[in-house]
Amino acid sequence: MVWKTGEGTVLSGIGKTRYSFTTAGPNTSTTFNIEITAAGSTNTITKRLIIAPSEIELMWESADGYTPPFYRGKSLPISGSNIRVVAIPNTNTIKSGIGNISYTWKKSDDTQLDASGYNKNSYVFKNSKFDQTNKVTVTASSVDGNYNAENTIDIPLSKPKIIFYKKSPTDGVLYGNALNIETTMSEDEMTIISEPYYLPIEDNSDFTYRWKINGESINTPSKKTELTIRPNSRGGYANVSITIENIRELFQKASNQLKINL
Repeated sequence: MVWKTGEGTVLSGIGKTRYSFTTAGPNTSTTFNIEITAAGSTNTITKRLIIAPSEIELMWESADGYTPPFYRGKSLPISGSNIRVVAIPNTNTIKSGIGNISYTWKKSDDTQLDASGYNKNSYVFKNSKFDQTNKVTVTASSVDGNYNAENTIDIPLSKPKIIFYKKSPTDGVLYGNALNIETTMSEDEMTIISEPYYLPIEDNSDFTYRWKINGESINTPSKKTELTIRPNSRGGYANVSITIENIRELFQKASNQLKINL
């Protein structure tokens, strides 16, 4: 048995039915000409084999998680949120078949029939409240079955968080300077913004907003994530806290507090 490539013979001998090699990567094919001659025979069977590696990437994000304007990262999934996964082929043979590619999606090894099919290169699902990670697999196949690519990822869950920012009367919200545990108030009044990262709060009436000053509950402001402080006198401090919680979903809750020196 003789194995040949464009560079010549790479393997030969009796019973050499297997040959292992490392491909050059996507968009680079390797052609083998395999010659098989039976012992004591002069007849040779020739077989041509073309191996074209395929590759596909998976990108994911929270489909409904909130992030503030100008945030450079992506929204991270939390417990009970919707997750979007998009398959991006990196191989020309797969890319050229857009519209003729069938995608098979699996979550935790279970095939998602409704999400699978021709040109269905994205998959949106709601993660379990008790799963810490979500295993997703996609297989992309050409219609003729000559090209396939598969990838699997584990998507971790994050925890929602609240970050405070100061709102300037002239410059708007100062997103470039988050307020830490303690800050000093030098003006007559100060407006703080509480940004609930990753919570699905947009157009969602299931969230409650509980503000407190020095441990005492106050009425929720008309702009639920915005509070203006106007001290009656100078000196001392005010502990401001907020808790944002989804009353219909477990674990969709975030809290933070800020000490303001008056």
